[in-house]
Amino acid sequence: MENKNIGEKIQIFCSKYLILVVAILTTIISIFSIVVTAYFENATYYFTSEKTAYRFDNILIIIGLFTIALAAIWGCNKLTSKIKSKWIFLIILIITAVAQIIWVCSIRFIPYADQANVLSCAKQLLNGQYEEFSQPGSYFGIYPFQIGIIYYIALILKIFSTEDFLVLQIFNVIFSLLNLFLMFKITKILFKEEKVQKILNFLLIGFSIYFMFFNVHVYGNINGLTFSLIALYYTLKYLEEKKKRYLVVIAITMTISIALKSNYNIFLCGIVITLALDFLKDKKIRTIVGIIGIIIVYMLFQFILKFSLEKIINAEIPEGIPMIGYIYMGMAEPKTMSSGWYTTDSVDTFQKNNFDPEKTKEEDIEKIKERASYLIQKPKELFYYYADKLASTWLNPTYQAIWCAYPGATMAQDQEYAQEIETKTIVKSMLSGTLYKIEEQILNIFQIIIFIFAGFAMFKIFKKGKITHILLPMIFLGGFIFHMFWETKAIYVLQYYYLLVPYAAFGLCEFYKKLSSKISKRKELPKLEEIKNIDDKI
Repeated sequence: MENKNIGEKIQIFCSKYLILVVAILTTIISIFSIVVTAYFENATYYFTSEKTAYRFDNILIIIGLFTIALAAIWGCNKLTSKIKSKWIFLIILIITAVAQIIWVCSIRFIPYADQANVLSCAKQLLNGQYEEFSQPGSYFGIYPFQIGIIYYIALILKIFSTEDFLVLQIFNVIFSLLNLFLMFKITKILFKEEKVQKILNFLLIGFSIYFMFFNVHVYGNINGLTFSLIALYYTLKYLEEKKKRYLVVIAITMTISIALKSNYNIFLCGIVITLALDFLKDKKIRTIVGIIGIIIVYMLFQFILKFSLEKIINAEIPEGIPMIGYIYMGMAEPKTMSSGWYTTDSVDTFQKNNFDPEKTKEEDIEKIKERASYLIQKPKELFYYYADKLASTWLNPTYQAIWCAYPGATMAQDQEYAQEIETKTIVKSMLSGTLYKIEEQILNIFQIIIFIFAGFAMFKIFKKGKITHILLPMIFLGGFIFHMFWETKAIYVLQYYYLLVPYAAFGLCEFYKKLSSKISKRKELPKLEEIKNIDDKI
């Protein structure tokens, strides 16, 4: 009994103070987001600059728009008070589906950079051209961790007997709609109140703007998020019901998610830590067996992917660039982008060492030591470096989702496509014209709402120390810390930002309750005064 109490105390302590840390963090970000907006300097639909600049916002205008947005959400909530949240969600889902399908079909975005490379690898795999997969200096030879997304693309193209990338973008639309649905389901577990779920619906409309633009991105972000959200949903279900089959679903979906996009390892870590804390409290053997099983399934699947490809190409897969290079990239002196964003340093080192992983790793470690020593000796530069890194990552209200739909890189290479884009006035306006400015301002206010009310919600619930409440904040915190040290980009943290939405919905619900209560009290005061006057006369 004593051991159980100790375990329970540890779990409650960790749950409480982890949520408190995230509450403080989101509040700080919300304050800065009111004052500063990060944006891409000189970026237009025909020139995809990734250099971040900053501007100070007019606080009075921001507060005014923020108030209007709160009033609009409150008004929509009142108008739909007699409609169940699931029907509101269904209407939103249908409207979102139509808008997203129209967008991907209108822009006909041609993948470039990493997207084009993984697409090319998938096509080569399907056509029996295997040289790419065994050469250390090829794209795949440098980035073999892309194996999962290459298999996924090859599978979709094979099933539909096509090489048209549009089918992959349509699948992204399906996955982004599933992401909205899964967040609706996750919120229902976290906060049982119907009012919270209704407010969530209106926040999901805001988030669907990100998905709409990002759907053209042929990569593992959106579909990887879907499988991660399924894993989160069943983790929450397991914490409540303790059914073994949920652990199996978690293992399978989390493994697929990481195969599609390796950054979803942060979600896996969050799930494992949460289950471990739950074990400290309940001491259920199935939980610890489940944790071990999840890790084994993940490692086994990674082995199967590598083994199967080596059998197909009849050669060994190169080790690729050492992951420690991304840590150096996250602290390297910025060249064309912001602090901690992509640089070619690690790839250059890999090439210089004739694609030898061990020599590259040794050199990267030395570079990290030298750079760390330099920054420590110059505290002012250290401060500005990481201030720029964090601000460029977290204070861009579009989170680079609209930037990802800029066709500029391919317009320069494909004259016919460029001419087609130039005829689409609305598309151009949405990417970098008048409509873009409106979108950016909407997303700026949306960002402030999410961070302020997510923080407010966490301050309200942290004392409960409830195990189900720590899962999403823990992953958010993990993503925040991870990108402090790793290579960063605004688009890399979109999935962590999304995890705050249920808490923002709860925070808004509590805010409206307090506001309604104060308004009711003020209305009652004159009546009480009137009754008192009558009593005095009597």
